Amino acid sequence: MFECPNPSRINYGTSASHATVQAELSGRTAFNDDSVLSQIKIDDVDSRFVQECAKTLKESLEEDIRAFRQLVERAEQEDPKYLEYEALHDLDYPNPREVLPKDRRSYRQELVQRRLSLVLKHIQCAPEPDEAKAGDYNRCFSHQLSAGDCGTPEKDYTLGFPHFYPDFILTRTTQLGNPQADARTYGWHDRDGFVVIRPSSLQHPYPTTEDGLARPILTHAANCARIHLSARPFLLFSVCLLVFGGDFCVCVFDRAGARVSPKLNMWRDFETFIRVVRSMTRHLSDIDMGHDPSVALAPAALWSSVDQPAWIINSVDPDTRRWCTVGAPIWSSLSLFGRGTFVWYIREVSAVYDELRGPVMILKSAWRENKRDAESHIYEAVKGSHPGLAKYMIGADVVASPGGTEKITTHYLRQRSPAPDETTKALHRIVLGSVGRPIWEYDTEEQLIDGLISAIEAHKFLWDQKILHRDISAGNVFLAEYPKELGAAGFISDLDLAFIDPSDAEQTSVETVETAPEWGHYRQTLRAPATRTQNRFATQRGDVITGTMQFMSQRLLQAVHYKETSVSTAADDVESFFWVLVYAISRKLLAAATADVEKKQVLTHFRNTFCGASVLEIMKARSGEAFHDGIYKQATYCEMVSYPLRQLLSEYRDVFSGSITAASLPRSSKVPSSYRKPKRSKRSHINPKLYKAFKESQERVREHVFSHDGMIAALKQTRQDIQEEREGSELESEA
Repeated sequence: MFECPNPSRINYGTSASHATVQAELSGRTAFNDDSVLSQIKIDDVDSRFVQECAKTLKESLEEDIRAFRQLVERAEQEDPKYLEYEALHDLDYPNPREVLPKDRRSYRQELVQRRLSLVLKHIQCAPEPDEAKAGDYNRCFSHQLSAGDCGTPEKDYTLGFPHFYPDFILTRTTQLGNPQADARTYGWHDRDGFVVIRPSSLQHPYPTTEDGLARPILTHAANCARIHLSARPFLLFSVCLLVFGGDFCVCVFDRAGARVSPKLNMWRDFETFIRVVRSMTRHLSDIDMGHDPSVALAPAALWSSVDQPAWIINSVDPDTRRWCTVGAPIWSSLSLFGRGTFVWYIREVSAVYDELRGPVMILKSAWRENKRDAESHIYEAVKGSHPGLAKYMIGADVVASPGGTEKITTHYLRQRSPAPDETTKALHRIVLGSVGRPIWEYDTEEQLIDGLISAIEAHKFLWDQKILHRDISAGNVFLAEYPKELGAAGFISDLDLAFIDPSDAEQTSVETVETAPEWGHYRQTLRAPATRTQNRFATQRGDVITGTMQFMSQRLLQAVHYKETSVSTAADDVESFFWVLVYAISRKLLAAATADVEKKQVLTHFRNTFCGASVLEIMKARSGEAFHDGIYKQATYCEMVSYPLRQLLSEYRDVFSGSITAASLPRSSKVPSSYRKPKRSKRSHINPKLYKAFKESQERVREHVFSHDGMIAALKQTRQDIQEEREGSELESEA
């Protein structure tokens, strides 16, 4: 009765994403891992401090501790599903004291948070008997008062991020004695860690059923970690404290999976709880909390603005130059257990870090599987060059220190060597000489179309060499900053998932998941991380369906949803270019929308289609009616988008809705087959022969529509129509 599809505290419907992350955690989580507590260095906390703090805390907060334990006892009399329902119920009323009656259902979680905040405040502010052992860092756990208090600012690279909220956030502060500090001043990019709370010990993260699904508290924490890693570009892992009733544990999320420490009790293991809190607030360094050791904060003189810091990045072997980021990231991945891709503008920095020199370039940072060819090797395998393909400069796996040999991998960070047949992930960086800007930052529609044509031509150049890109998305299609010098209006990058000669693929295992470092001895019982990159699914002939799910072709999405076997083709990549076009236009509409209602509608459609929803949600958002209501009905759409471009989108929409015939293909000639969906019989099933014929007909139409030549011809015709429309408007104006 009280099943909660989305118990996380979020301010917009991401239940589909929540369910997907829940499925991803299965098989990627190591429970009862003792090395987690070793990683956060709880033994570095002075024993005398721990004993004194425990004594004074019990004396000064005796009544609050008693009240906390009473709240937990009452919560444990309820069904855990009912308690999760309460969390969702609170979500509907961000200010419940003004709307709901003051009963225990509405305020149970808030009361637990407020009692716990007093305990956290006492631990992080207690004086050290020996100041030399006090720790070098000033962090505090700030109480997250409501879902509306804090989130991820809508920056260019965080636009559309789902909003998940923990109960406490761990931030740097000069007001160490004020854990109730206003959390609204902190975004995810300012947080070093977080706390997720449930009022009952029955809401623990440890598996209890055979379905293998992660418990709600762990899924909530994983979603918070996903946003944490996406908003902090150089964060290698995310550390969080889970408190459930009178029990607690520490959890670490990285690109290979999650590790959960053994369950401890706050009262029986009170000194351990003090050590955990004190270590996280006063003792752990930035690197201990997950910051990339190969990256350092640049001097303020090199920052683009006060709120946009610059970062110094160590040289990429074998090159000896160091680099400095310029501005905010161009692209930020929302994946948790995927490649975690970030793309930056960079320039070379002087030896003393006082000036930038040389041209602007592009740096891409991502995690790669050790059993796959490095992206730099794939670039080097391309024969010849094409102006629409990003110019490769240098690339290599990242080493932990300049001049060192140890690479940053998930196993290295866990201080563990992988077995010969075991998969690990390595942090890989490449520098590209082609300078561009995001595809959605076009000035005119002709510029957008020309950029896409150049990118598609480069894709065809690769395919002619039997290299299939397999990850076309808005994050790796750029408009050229200097098109005349480059010889193309746009270009593609990111060959990390490219597949050379698909006919030679060998059989691999099946996986169905969505499209993110550690210290101490790692438990040998942990299952090896499943092989995946962003999105990786069951396939035929051993090939894999890859790519960014939000830009994946409709055919591959259907194969994933229905768990069918399939093989990525060039047509799938070409269709992804269409969704890049839709993404670019949607970003423009979102920026231009002025009316609150219209902006909300465009943003909702944008999030459903491109912001981490499940396969089913993306398919629904792409359906003819939903697509029409999400974009086409908006007044801004008709004002900003020319009629020829609207007509092109409408025609392609008909392809996805299945309402076209061979005679109504967008800007292309007829295909020798009809495209008519078979009708259901009275017994509500489709004749297998008719359905097979329909699928074959559908595939022939699709391959024709999404061929390189077909898409390029459609875009060129649209460009010509736009120019004619503009010339006609100018003549009318002159008349």
